[in-house]
Amino acid sequence: KTLLPLYSLKAAAGYCASAKAVEPEGWIRADGVGRLDELMFVCRAVGRSMEPTIHDGDYMVMRFKPAGTRQNIIVLAKYRGTADPETGGSFTVKRYSSEKTTADEGERKHIRVVLSPQNRDYAPIVFTADDAEHVEIAAEFVTVLRGVR
Repeated sequence: KTLLPLYSLKAAAGYCASAKAVEPEGWIRADGVGRLDELMFVCRAVGRSMEPTIHDGDYMVMRFKPAGTRQNIIVLAKYRGTADPETGGSFTVKRYSSEKTTADEGERKHIRVVLSPQNRDYAPIVFTADDAEHVEIAAEFVTVLRGVR
């Protein structure tokens, strides 16, 4: 297998991109990525907050449903704000970190989620306990496809 599905999703390497329906656009060759699987896909980066790793316009290889800890990895995060539930959410690509606490029932609960840029010209996106439940990690970053435009 050398092809991955390319989706119309534009993931903000800035603040959260406006929500639009995500549609398949076709297939893209993913030579040199290593072993491909059915959870992998490609989408485009928009913005400069993840430079030098990810540049504006880069094609990013992502993997749905990241397993294990997400702490300190680059993720595709989807935010569905309570103020506009009809939008379907917004996407951004950032380095993930979170703080959790144990609730009375023994359940782990986020008290803070931070989505951090690599470019120091941009500020992190911080979600408090009230907003953290609206952040979903859709995928993890695998690599950038260089030389694709």
